[in-house]
Amino acid sequence: MKGLLIVLLFSGQTVFLPFTYTGTDYDMDGSVSPEEQVLACDERAEALYHDLADHSWDEVRGQGWYLKDESGTLQGHIC
Repeated sequence: MKGLLIVLLFSGQTVFLPFTYTGTDYDMDGSVSPEEQVLACDERAEALYHDLADHSWDEVRGQGWYLKDESGTLQGHIC
């Protein structure tokens, strides 16, 4: 399955970074429930936040997830 990270660059552009994830809690029939799909996506996205960005409460521009390459901020994700 696929999700998107939403990045706002300091240049003013919005960038969508795709990522993949898999549901891990299978039902009796071998399918993954919609709730489990959303939880799996959320867990994967939040893990990627730590890989791509650092969170700051003290940044003069405001608190948030600032990209490690200092090009912008992570705004969220879409599952």
